[in-house]
Amino acid sequence: MLQALFLFDEKNKMTPKTVISDIDQIYYELGSIGLVSGMYPVDHAGIEENGCLAENTMKSIKAIQKEHGFDYYDLASIGPGYIDKYEEVKKRNSQVHWHHASETRLFLKGGGVFGIFKRPWLGICLLNAGGFIQIPEKTYHWFDYGKIDYTRPPEYEVVRFWANEQEAQPSAIPHPATSVGNVVDWIHPFPTYDVLLSFLQSDRKFE
Repeated sequence: MLQALFLFDEKNKMTPKTVISDIDQIYYELGSIGLVSGMYPVDHAGIEENGCLAENTMKSIKAIQKEHGFDYYDLASIGPGYIDKYEEVKKRNSQVHWHHASETRLFLKGGGVFGIFKRPWLGICLLNAGGFIQIPEKTYHWFDYGKIDYTRPPEYEVVRFWANEQEAQPSAIPHPATSVGNVVDWIHPFPTYDVLLSFLQSDRKFE
């Protein structure tokens, strides 16, 4: 689902100026900058042991393909079986970047946050299982799936959608958004996925 949208001012990256949890308001706010979002029924267990996707998930994938014109999709995941990939994936995603094609995701399991920057609009969207988002091409963004704690490693599974199979690999390449300066340091002050999730689950106060 789309759990919350946090809006920030570029001059204060540590504390959101607005927190939106109403789903219709989230749709409206993301739509105002050209993003498509939604929620779809999925099996929260993610990918089944035989490597197949559950019936509800397949129905949602086919619906998204039909609604948005995607001919190809693949699966991406991070979890206990991919501990050796944590640092690599974190480094690749935890920088402000853009792609030549849209970045489109349906979460099957776990969660994360997409930070989106389309000056002056600046926000972080928290998604978990069932949440769908499409970030247009050449839109500055980053992704965070939580701190790397090897005793309780982060875990997520997503479906990635592409116009066609040929588009998938070159479009997945992140291009650093160098106009913001250092693409890693620029996002460092923002609350992480873990902090934002704890905020929603507690008394809604930032330390």
